[in-house]
Amino acid sequence: MLFAPPFMYDTQTIAKNIRNARLYRNYSQDYIALKLNISQNAYSKVELGYTKPTLDRISRIAAVLGFEVIKLIGVNNMLAEVEAVNRIAMVPKILEIICRTTGMGFAAVARVTEDRWIACSVRDEILFGLKPGDELKLETTICNEIRQSGRAVIMDEVGNNDSPLYRKTAAMYGFQSYISMPIFLQDGSFFGTLCAIDPKPAKINNTRVIEMFKLFADLISFHLNLEGYYHSEAFVGCKKIEVSDPLTALEA
Repeated sequence: MLFAPPFMYDTQTIAKNIRNARLYRNYSQDYIALKLNISQNAYSKVELGYTKPTLDRISRIAAVLGFEVIKLIGVNNMLAEVEAVNRIAMVPKILEIICRTTGMGFAAVARVTEDRWIACSVRDEILFGLKPGDELKLETTICNEIRQSGRAVIMDEVGNNDSPLYRKTAAMYGFQSYISMPIFLQDGSFFGTLCAIDPKPAKINNTRVIEMFKLFADLISFHLNLEGYYHSEAFVGCKKIEVSDPLTALEA
């Protein structure tokens, strides 16, 4: 990712992130220094925060570690995260399959943090009005609860649910059926949700639909890792699956 000057970044934050990334990869300082063609002492000064690395040096370190530069710098760039999802060619097909299979008119991949909800990729057949990059107030969404609990929320008909929060959210956004599956990155951290809504009730609280959403959430996580945006190569509770057509995986 390119940064337009002037771009400010914190040396101590970078030093800490680089060190943590190296330890995560189980690489030695000598190994990284060798790859960078510098001395171990020079590299050590980077990790200690004694030397402020240039963006070129950070980029080279990121390449050795298999990290996105932005993750080492520590900038919370939501636009980059939207772009990362949109580089996954199969996501539009996943959203199409969700709408076709469930009969629901809106499906999306959302990035959810402790203070923001942003649409990354959207299929909107009900004119809900959201586009990639658009945001909702986090506190008005059910996804905020999913971020905190790490558990999916599935409702065939919100009117039959006892939760005041769910009823309030449904009334605000005009939906009756709702499903949202958490997306966990390969290092186990929470990325966001794969969700669908519709103004009509839908039969979605069943094993077939839930397993489909789990599979697709895992596929999105896997391909984010292939993009190099997220750093772990270890899977957390999911298989390594690589298919060109997600419908093939669903029918397997």
